[in-house]
Amino acid sequence: MRVGPDGLPKPRAAEKVERPDELTVNITLRKGMKWSDGQPVTIDDAVFSLTAPGIGDKSPMYKPFVANIASVMATGADTLTIKLKKPDAAFLVSSLAKLNLAPKHEWEPIFKKLEGTPQTAESIALEHPVSSGPFRIVRAELNREIVLEANPDHWTHPKVKRWIMRIMPNVEASRGALKNGEINFLSDYTGDPQLLTDLAKSDPKIAVSEALDLGFKFIAYNLCRPPFNSTPFRQAIAAVIDRKLLAEDAWGGAAEPSNSWISPALDFWHAKGIVDQVPGGNLASAQKILGAQKILKDVGFVLVGGKLHYPAGVKETTDAFH
Repeated sequence: MRVGPDGLPKPRAAEKVERPDELTVNITLRKGMKWSDGQPVTIDDAVFSLTAPGIGDKSPMYKPFVANIASVMATGADTLTIKLKKPDAAFLVSSLAKLNLAPKHEWEPIFKKLEGTPQTAESIALEHPVSSGPFRIVRAELNREIVLEANPDHWTHPKVKRWIMRIMPNVEASRGALKNGEINFLSDYTGDPQLLTDLAKSDPKIAVSEALDLGFKFIAYNLCRPPFNSTPFRQAIAAVIDRKLLAEDAWGGAAEPSNSWISPALDFWHAKGIVDQVPGGNLASAQKILGAQKILKDVGFVLVGGKLHYPAGVKETTDAFH
């Protein structure tokens, strides 16, 4: 599976995915797929890809994605059935959209050689990796560049014939390469965004494209430690936090205020206007302070001499706040 633009899982290497009950996932493999070495992608490859990560500790990156799989069994030439240990509504995204198909004929011997050694499969760097995607790997040099060429046999028919991805840790060098036409586009830029914006303004051939990411930064409270185990106290703090100011000041405008675990980038899932529905939001500073003081006063907190005191009878201990 792959996650589509709407945030929902879509079949990819799988032609069809069905869930007849809460513990069963039936998969029909897409017909006609080939590995870059010319061999066909088989149902045995799919079974291997779903089971190998869970054997021992040789694939720590992928092992969590198969932790809830009880069994995988081929049921036909291009079909298999997955049995789960427990119901998992997110399995299509949290597992099937995270795992990659791996050629059994190449990786099974590698896993066998790793048995009894401290080495994991993630430390293996193949000179010519075998893949089944829309691009074939021509060359992969660690921390330098990856060269891909279009796979003419792939059903998605890539429009780009050749793709060279260069790794440039030096942000100044990356901006210079973009300006000089050495590279066509710049991704995963970690430098000052204003410098990139200024570069685009100075050169009509360069444009900046911005989009929301699925990641997020947040402040978490230690709910086991007073006074943060008090819901009203946390609400009072929320009332004085200016999320929009943080986005503009701390992140240079390159952030979207949120008050939810769901990224605003996911329109299908994210509740629009949620930032304005909670304390804080667009309220003026004086209103925020008065709102926070009222929340604290209603539950017995007292402000004396500029210091906040617990409600009567409550002391700061490691016990839960009552």
